[in-house]
Formats: sequence, C-alpha cells, structure tokens
Amino acid sequence: MASWGVCAILVMGCSSSSSQGGILHLASLGSPGCKPAAAFHDFSGPVVSEVGVDSSRGSFWALFFTSVPPPAGKDIKIVWRMTGSGEFTFRASDADGIVIPPVGTQPHGVNGSNWNHPGFEVGTGFNFPHSGCWRIHVERSDVDGDLWLQVAD
Repeated sequence: MASWGVCAILVMGCSSSSSQGGILHLASLGSPGCKPAAAFHDFSGPVVSEVGVDSSRGSFWALFFTSVPPPAGKDIKIVWRMTGSGEFTFRASDADGIVIPPVGTQPHGVNGSNWNHPGFEVGTGFNFPHSGCWRIHVERSDVDGDLWLQVAD
C-alpha cells in the first residue's frame, strides 16, 4: 500500500501541465504585458482575424470580427473555440487590474459555424474602455487559456 502513495505523489509532483487546482493551461496567446501581443492572421480578409493553437493537450482559438488591434470604446465581436468541458467564463483585465465583463455571451455549440477548429464555440462581445494591453482569461471547468491583446486608441 505504501508504494501506491509514493507513486501518486511522484506523478502529481512531476506534472507541469496544470495551472491551478487541476485545470490544464492550454495556451497563452501572446505574452504578459503584450511583449509580444497575440499574433493574428487574416481569416477572411483584413476585418476577420484569428489566433490560436491546436496541440496534443487541446485547442484554444479566438476569431475577431474587427480589425486587429481592435479600437477602444467600441463593441467588438469575438468567437472562441476551446476544447475541454463545462461552461465558459471570461475575464478581461488591463495592466492596472481593471476588470471588464463580456458585453454578452452566446453558445454556438460544437458545430456552430464553418470555422474549423476543435472544441465548443461561444460568441462574446467586449468593449475595452481604453487602449493598452488587455489579458482575456478564458476558462472552462478543466482547461484555461489567455489571450494578450493590444487595444488601439
């Protein structure tokens, strides 16, 4: 019996894939402080851009229906795709710790559109009150990810 306890401790101690409380961190798109910010590429022209990652650990994607960097003070639409399970939660914060909620969320499902990435799809709106670097933390019950977004004037 004692050997099982030692094995469990070793496995838990060697795991580097969880971020907090057993949640698997899928990706950080961009770096803290937007140094650098997330690197987008055109999805269907200059007004619709995507950024994300598919890996053996899971998928985390964002599709912006606005120019990037997005403008401050305007409602923008972002569609997210993320593997994992459970409801989505979103938390956008700036360098000073100011937190803004999404303007709204709308589940689209697994087959919610023709945007072809693994995971469940959810649409959100955001209105960033000022320019600068914003961290959008996206979490489900077992996975999370961060998008570091530069917002323009």
